[in-house]
Amino acid sequence: MPFWSTPKTSLNQRLRLGLGAMLVPLLMLATGAIISFEGALGSFDKHDNLGREALFPLAEVEGLFLDLNVVASPVGPSRPMTWDKYQEKSQAITNSLERLLEFSHHDPHQFNSVLEIQRKWQRISQLCKQLLDPSISESGNTQSTRVELQDQLRMILQDVQQLNYRLIVFQNDANTNQAKAVRKEVRQLIAMICGLALALAIVFAYGLSRSITVPLQTLEEGVEKLGKGELSHRIALASGDELSHLAETFNLMATKLEQSQKDLYRLATLDGLTEVYNRREFNRWLRVEVEKSQRNTDQVSLIMVDIDHFKQLNDTFGHQAGDLALCEVAQLLQREVRPGDIVCRYGGEEFAVILPKTNSDDSVAIADRIRLAIAEETVILPSLQQVEMTASLGVATFPADAQTKEHLIKQADQALYGAKTSGRNRVHQAQQNVLENKVVV
Repeated sequence: MPFWSTPKTSLNQRLRLGLGAMLVPLLMLATGAIISFEGALGSFDKHDNLGREALFPLAEVEGLFLDLNVVASPVGPSRPMTWDKYQEKSQAITNSLERLLEFSHHDPHQFNSVLEIQRKWQRISQLCKQLLDPSISESGNTQSTRVELQDQLRMILQDVQQLNYRLIVFQNDANTNQAKAVRKEVRQLIAMICGLALALAIVFAYGLSRSITVPLQTLEEGVEKLGKGELSHRIALASGDELSHLAETFNLMATKLEQSQKDLYRLATLDGLTEVYNRREFNRWLRVEVEKSQRNTDQVSLIMVDIDHFKQLNDTFGHQAGDLALCEVAQLLQREVRPGDIVCRYGGEEFAVILPKTNSDDSVAIADRIRLAIAEETVILPSLQQVEMTASLGVATFPADAQTKEHLIKQADQALYGAKTSGRNRVHQAQQNVLENKVVV
């Protein structure tokens, strides 16, 4: 066994024994590493740019599909989509999908779901034509067509979101594969350089260079990946020396960072009880949607939902029953809203629903649907006792009812207070009287 590979030999001993012999190979290795890293960075930039360029038309397609929700809405909007407007959006969707198909030539496996999205889009286009084209007779079953269109839109939005997730995952996989290929090329280059250096150095210098440079390169790649946010990356070193211990410490640190990032994300964005967005995320999402509304002249509505007699429920059945009621309402809200709507817990027994691209009439219809669903919902306690609930809702729309985010919240909250004081289990608008359509239970 060569003396430099003895497990008891520490890195410090090997450095002192082979420092003089490895000077020339070390210089050659440094030159080769610089050249290989330059090539690696260029290759990574090429792969990364391809993935980023594909995300722009994908985001545009998602936004256009969300716009078609107004066609599928069972409640007639105050500003329905015209046939001409639909044709413009249809052409824009087709163009964006064609742009995505162009990227499939670079990586067919990564973009294989684009063809499925195109197939579903053809069906959606047929359904929209049946509902909007003035040249087609309206004697058909419009309700069933809208229901199918809603289902198709929901499925295609899921496909688009999954494709967006796969693009990110595939981009990471491509970077990983590229890193493996680059590492292989670097090793080959190092081997060639060391072969030339054998005439100038003894065999020990070669073994020493391999025992130091390869683990250092692996550690460097690991640190670089961690710096880029790839917290799942781990370093595998079995040299048994100080570098191996350093790799183990690095892996332990990366594991703790990865878990901490996951925990922090959940704590920062989700309500711990109901698993919907918390108050902080509500403020962020509402600010984003209001800014979008200001740029695009689209309306955005806000629904405030408050469970009626919640304190009485807690006092009568206990706080566990109150927690169950909050969870039931949170799940019900997520079921009843449309794709793209945002459900948040505002505080206590109060929830908020942000409705992008929604006018006053549509938001009132959605709020009343939520009110009826809550009235029909029954909370089953651990004792198998059934508790019925009702809720009061306040609705406000930007910019019709408010000119700022804070004013929109205030208007919706005042409308909620009006619904409470008018008898509960009803919907109030910011600019209208209460809707007298209390459910009979």
